[in-house]
Amino acid sequence: MNIMKHIALFAILSVAGWNQGWAQKFGHVNAQEILLSLPERADAQQKIESAAAEYEGELTRMQSELETKFGEYQAKAATWPDAIRQQKERELQQLDQGLQEFGMTVQNDLAVMEQNLLAPMIERVSNAIEAVGKEQGFTYIFDASTGVTLYNGGTDVGDLVRTKLGM
Repeated sequence: MNIMKHIALFAILSVAGWNQGWAQKFGHVNAQEILLSLPERADAQQKIESAAAEYEGELTRMQSELETKFGEYQAKAATWPDAIRQQKERELQQLDQGLQEFGMTVQNDLAVMEQNLLAPMIERVSNAIEAVGKEQGFTYIFDASTGVTLYNGGTDVGDLVRTKLGM
């Protein structure tokens, strides 16, 4: 899963205006860690894995069909008349193309499913970070999970975000 792409949405989250005149308060959080620890995350992962297993079964069936027909082709091609051999070659090409197209469709469907399942969780974490920032008077909260250190110091607000999320 590529959660880093989703988490990068709030790499730098400006959450509040100036605190006490011109003083600025900085915080940091590991949003990916929080996202991965959400209770609903396990359910989403199970749904994705279940769909992937179903797709895997169909891909395996299609691959097996292609292999069976290719084996028949190899065994009999030399004895078939040209018209039958050419028809079998077209059939094998169509099966191979169908398998490749289905594989790409599966990848796309799983990516969309992951996006749809993760989007509400990402929004929930983002909203909690923003709420903590406003409530605690932070000017900026940086996401440490992006691997980019934008500010070394500040307050780790992870526990405050987890509390806001009811965790």
